[in-house]
Amino acid sequence: MGDFDRRNSHSLWLVLALSAFVSGCDSRQGTAEALAERQSGGNTQAAGTISGNATRGQQIAQEKCGACHGADGNGGPDPHVPKLAGQSLPYLYWEIRAFKEGTRKSDIMGPTATALAYDDIADIATYFSKQTRKPDEQKDERRVAEGQSLFYSRMPSCAMCHTSGSARGTPMRGMSRGGMMGGGMGEMMGPGTANVPNLEGQRAAYVVDQLNRFATGERRGTVMNRMAASLDDADRQAIAEFLSSTP
Repeated sequence: MGDFDRRNSHSLWLVLALSAFVSGCDSRQGTAEALAERQSGGNTQAAGTISGNATRGQQIAQEKCGACHGADGNGGPDPHVPKLAGQSLPYLYWEIRAFKEGTRKSDIMGPTATALAYDDIADIATYFSKQTRKPDEQKDERRVAEGQSLFYSRMPSCAMCHTSGSARGTPMRGMSRGGMMGGGMGEMMGPGTANVPNLEGQRAAYVVDQLNRFATGERRGTVMNRMAASLDDADRQAIAEFLSSTP
Protein backbone atom coordinates (compact mmCIF):
# COMPACT_ATOMS: atom_id res chain seq x y z
CA MET A 1 0.00 0.00 0.00
CA GLY A 2 1.43 3.40 -0.99
CA ASP A 3 1.73 6.44 1.25
CA PHE A 4 -1.33 8.05 -0.36
CA ASP A 5 -3.47 4.96 0.24
CA ARG A 6 -2.29 4.68 3.82
CA ARG A 7 -3.14 8.34 4.51
CA ASN A 8 -6.60 7.92 3.00
CA SER A 9 -7.18 4.72 4.96
CA HIS A 10 -6.16 6.40 8.20
CA SER A 11 -8.38 9.42 7.50
CA LEU A 12 -11.37 7.18 6.77
CA TRP A 13 -10.81 5.24 9.98
CA LEU A 14 -10.61 8.46 11.98
CA VAL A 15 -13.83 9.87 10.51
CA LEU A 16 -15.69 6.60 11.18
CA ALA A 17 -14.40 6.51 14.76
CA LEU A 18 -15.48 10.09 15.40
CA SER A 19 -18.89 9.47 13.85
CA ALA A 20 -19.42 6.54 16.19
CA PHE A 21 -18.32 8.74 19.06
CA VAL A 22 -20.95 11.37 18.28
CA SER A 23 -23.68 8.74 18.14
CA GLY A 24 -22.55 7.29 21.46
CA CYS A 25 -22.53 10.68 23.15
CA ASP A 26 -26.21 11.12 22.36
CA SER A 27 -27.47 7.74 23.55
CA ARG A 28 -27.97 8.14 27.29
CA GLN A 29 -29.15 11.73 27.27
CA GLY A 30 -31.54 11.15 24.40
CA THR A 31 -33.27 8.47 26.44
CA ALA A 32 -33.39 10.72 29.50
CA GLU A 33 -34.85 13.61 27.51
CA ALA A 34 -37.52 11.44 25.93
CA LEU A 35 -38.56 10.09 29.32
CA ALA A 36 -38.50 13.56 30.81
CA GLU A 37 -40.82 14.89 28.13
CA ARG A 38 -43.31 12.08 28.74
CA GLN A 39 -43.30 12.74 32.49
CA SER A 40 -43.20 16.52 32.44
CA GLY A 41 -46.92 17.23 32.86
CA GLY A 42 -47.34 20.98 33.15
CA ASN A 43 -43.71 21.75 32.44
CA THR A 44 -43.35 24.81 30.19
CA GLN A 45 -39.74 24.07 29.16
CA ALA A 46 -39.10 22.13 25.97
CA ALA A 47 -35.88 20.72 24.54
CA GLY A 48 -33.96 23.47 22.76
CA THR A 49 -36.03 26.31 24.29
CA ILE A 50 -34.77 26.33 27.87
CA SER A 51 -34.97 29.69 29.58
CA GLY A 52 -35.13 30.75 33.18
CA ASN A 53 -34.99 33.68 35.58
CA ALA A 54 -31.46 33.93 36.97
CA THR A 55 -32.50 36.21 39.84
CA ARG A 56 -35.14 33.78 41.03
CA GLY A 57 -32.71 30.93 40.36
CA GLN A 58 -30.15 32.50 42.66
CA GLN A 59 -32.66 32.63 45.51
CA ILE A 60 -33.64 28.98 45.06
CA ALA A 61 -30.06 27.81 44.51
CA GLN A 62 -28.77 29.50 47.65
CA GLU A 63 -31.57 27.92 49.67
CA LYS A 64 -31.55 24.44 48.14
CA CYS A 65 -28.09 23.96 46.61
CA GLY A 66 -25.60 26.29 48.27
CA ALA A 67 -24.66 24.09 51.24
CA CYS A 68 -23.20 21.42 48.91
CA HIS A 69 -22.40 23.22 45.66
CA GLY A 70 -21.51 26.66 47.02
CA ALA A 71 -23.59 29.82 46.82
CA ASP A 72 -22.17 30.68 43.39
CA GLY A 73 -21.72 27.07 42.28
CA ASN A 74 -17.98 26.92 42.92
CA GLY A 75 -18.20 24.11 45.43
CA GLY A 76 -18.85 23.49 49.09
CA PRO A 77 -16.83 21.59 51.69
CA ASP A 78 -16.99 18.14 50.04
CA PRO A 79 -14.53 17.83 47.10
CA HIS A 80 -16.61 14.96 45.66
CA VAL A 81 -19.51 17.35 44.99
CA PRO A 82 -19.21 19.06 41.58
CA LYS A 83 -18.94 22.72 40.80
CA LEU A 84 -21.98 23.94 38.86
CA ALA A 85 -20.75 27.44 38.04
CA GLY A 86 -20.29 28.06 34.33
CA GLN A 87 -21.82 24.76 33.30
CA SER A 88 -23.86 24.48 30.11
CA LEU A 89 -27.48 25.56 30.65
CA PRO A 90 -28.99 22.59 28.75
CA TYR A 91 -26.73 20.13 30.56
CA LEU A 92 -27.62 21.48 34.00
CA TYR A 93 -31.31 21.54 33.18
CA TRP A 94 -31.50 17.99 31.84
CA GLU A 95 -29.33 16.49 34.57
CA ILE A 96 -31.40 18.04 37.37
CA ARG A 97 -34.51 16.75 35.57
CA ALA A 98 -32.92 13.31 35.39
CA PHE A 99 -32.47 13.34 39.18
CA LYS A 100 -36.05 14.57 39.60
CA GLU A 101 -37.48 11.82 37.42
CA GLY A 102 -35.24 9.03 38.66
CA THR A 103 -33.31 8.38 35.45
CA ARG A 104 -30.15 9.39 37.33
CA LYS A 105 -29.85 8.10 40.89
CA SER A 106 -28.61 9.88 44.00
CA ASP A 107 -29.75 9.56 47.61
CA ILE A 108 -29.09 13.29 48.09
CA MET A 109 -29.96 14.83 44.73
CA GLY A 110 -33.05 12.68 44.17
CA PRO A 111 -35.18 14.07 47.01
CA THR A 112 -33.87 17.61 46.49
CA ALA A 113 -34.65 17.61 42.77
CA THR A 114 -38.01 15.87 43.24
CA ALA A 115 -39.18 18.80 45.37
CA LEU A 116 -38.42 21.29 42.57
CA ALA A 117 -40.91 22.42 39.94
CA TYR A 118 -39.72 22.32 36.35
CA ASP A 119 -39.57 26.11 36.19
CA ASP A 120 -37.47 26.06 39.38
CA ILE A 121 -35.01 23.77 37.60
CA ALA A 122 -34.82 26.12 34.62
CA ASP A 123 -34.20 29.09 36.94
CA ILE A 124 -31.49 27.29 38.93
CA ALA A 125 -29.76 26.07 35.77
CA THR A 126 -29.87 29.57 34.29
CA TYR A 127 -28.35 31.10 37.42
CA PHE A 128 -25.48 28.61 37.72
CA SER A 129 -24.74 28.70 33.99
CA LYS A 130 -24.11 32.45 34.25
CA GLN A 131 -21.55 32.14 37.06
CA THR A 132 -17.78 31.95 36.49
CA ARG A 133 -16.10 28.69 37.46
CA LYS A 134 -12.87 29.13 39.42
CA PRO A 135 -10.14 26.52 38.79
CA ASP A 136 -8.34 24.80 41.64
CA GLU A 137 -4.66 25.30 42.39
CA GLN A 138 -2.31 23.07 40.41
CA LYS A 139 -0.77 20.47 42.74
CA ASP A 140 1.59 18.37 40.63
CA GLU A 141 2.97 19.91 37.43
CA ARG A 142 4.18 16.58 36.03
CA ARG A 143 0.85 14.86 36.61
CA VAL A 144 -1.05 17.80 35.14
CA ALA A 145 1.10 17.56 31.98
CA GLU A 146 0.36 13.83 31.75
CA GLY A 147 -3.35 14.52 32.17
CA GLN A 148 -3.30 17.19 29.46
CA SER A 149 -1.67 14.75 27.04
CA LEU A 150 -4.25 12.06 27.80
CA PHE A 151 -7.16 14.47 27.56
CA TYR A 152 -6.24 15.55 24.04
CA SER A 153 -4.63 12.39 22.66
CA ARG A 154 -7.19 9.69 23.47
CA MET A 155 -9.13 8.45 20.47
CA PRO A 156 -11.78 9.76 20.43
CA SER A 157 -10.40 12.81 22.20
CA CYS A 158 -12.03 13.76 25.53
CA ALA A 159 -11.61 17.41 24.54
CA MET A 160 -13.95 17.12 21.59
CA CYS A 161 -16.98 17.13 23.89
CA HIS A 162 -15.78 18.15 27.35
CA THR A 163 -14.51 21.70 26.92
CA SER A 164 -16.13 25.10 26.69
CA GLY A 165 -13.44 26.41 24.36
CA SER A 166 -11.16 28.04 26.91
CA ALA A 167 -8.86 25.12 27.72
CA ARG A 168 -5.10 25.38 27.35
CA GLY A 169 -4.11 24.27 23.84
CA THR A 170 -6.74 22.45 21.80
CA PRO A 171 -4.83 20.46 19.17
CA MET A 172 -7.65 18.05 18.35
CA ARG A 173 -10.16 20.80 17.73
CA GLY A 174 -7.59 22.67 15.69
CA MET A 175 -7.03 19.59 13.54
CA SER A 176 -10.76 19.14 13.08
CA ARG A 177 -11.30 22.65 11.74
CA GLY A 178 -8.23 23.12 9.61
CA GLY A 179 -6.50 19.76 9.26
CA MET A 180 -7.08 16.67 7.23
CA MET A 181 -10.83 16.53 7.86
CA GLY A 182 -11.50 20.14 6.87
CA GLY A 183 -14.08 22.41 8.51
CA GLY A 184 -17.27 21.44 10.27
CA MET A 185 -16.26 18.53 12.49
CA GLY A 186 -15.06 20.85 15.27
CA GLU A 187 -18.30 22.80 15.30
CA MET A 188 -20.30 19.56 15.36
CA MET A 189 -18.42 18.07 18.28
CA GLY A 190 -16.86 20.96 20.18
CA PRO A 191 -18.14 23.69 22.52
CA GLY A 192 -21.86 23.93 23.02
CA THR A 193 -22.52 20.19 23.01
CA ALA A 194 -25.65 20.21 25.16
CA ASN A 195 -25.69 16.71 26.59
CA VAL A 196 -22.14 16.49 27.96
CA PRO A 197 -20.57 18.74 30.60
CA ASN A 198 -17.57 21.00 30.15
CA LEU A 199 -15.04 19.96 32.75
CA GLU A 200 -12.48 22.77 32.95
CA GLY A 201 -11.96 23.76 36.57
CA GLN A 202 -14.05 20.87 37.86
CA ARG A 203 -13.00 19.27 41.12
CA ALA A 204 -10.47 16.48 40.67
CA ALA A 205 -12.04 14.20 43.28
CA TYR A 206 -15.42 14.48 41.57
CA VAL A 207 -13.97 13.75 38.11
CA VAL A 208 -12.15 10.67 39.41
CA ASP A 209 -15.27 9.45 41.21
CA GLN A 210 -17.42 9.79 38.10
CA LEU A 211 -14.82 8.12 35.86
CA ASN A 212 -14.77 5.22 38.33
CA ARG A 213 -18.56 4.99 38.20
CA PHE A 214 -18.55 4.96 34.41
CA ALA A 215 -15.77 2.36 34.37
CA THR A 216 -17.77 -0.04 36.55
CA GLY A 217 -21.05 0.63 34.71
CA GLU A 218 -22.71 2.24 37.75
CA ARG A 219 -23.24 5.27 35.51
CA ARG A 220 -24.40 4.47 32.00
CA GLY A 221 -23.01 6.10 28.87
CA THR A 222 -22.12 4.16 25.74
CA VAL A 223 -18.93 6.08 25.01
CA MET A 224 -18.03 6.99 28.59
CA ASN A 225 -18.26 3.40 29.83
CA ARG A 226 -15.71 2.31 27.23
CA MET A 227 -13.46 5.35 27.64
CA ALA A 228 -13.37 5.24 31.45
CA ALA A 229 -12.73 1.50 31.49
CA SER A 230 -9.74 2.01 29.18
CA LEU A 231 -8.05 4.29 31.75
CA ASP A 232 -6.12 3.00 34.73
CA ASP A 233 -6.26 4.71 38.14
CA ALA A 234 -3.19 6.85 37.45
CA ASP A 235 -4.63 8.01 34.10
CA ARG A 236 -7.93 9.02 35.71
CA GLN A 237 -6.16 10.96 38.44
CA ALA A 238 -3.90 12.72 35.95
CA ILE A 239 -6.81 13.77 33.72
CA ALA A 240 -8.76 14.96 36.76
CA GLU A 241 -5.88 17.08 38.06
CA PHE A 242 -5.32 18.62 34.63
CA LEU A 243 -8.99 19.53 34.36
CA SER A 244 -9.30 20.89 37.88
CA SER A 245 -6.49 23.39 37.31
CA THR A 246 -7.67 24.46 33.84
CA PRO A 247 -9.41 27.87 33.72
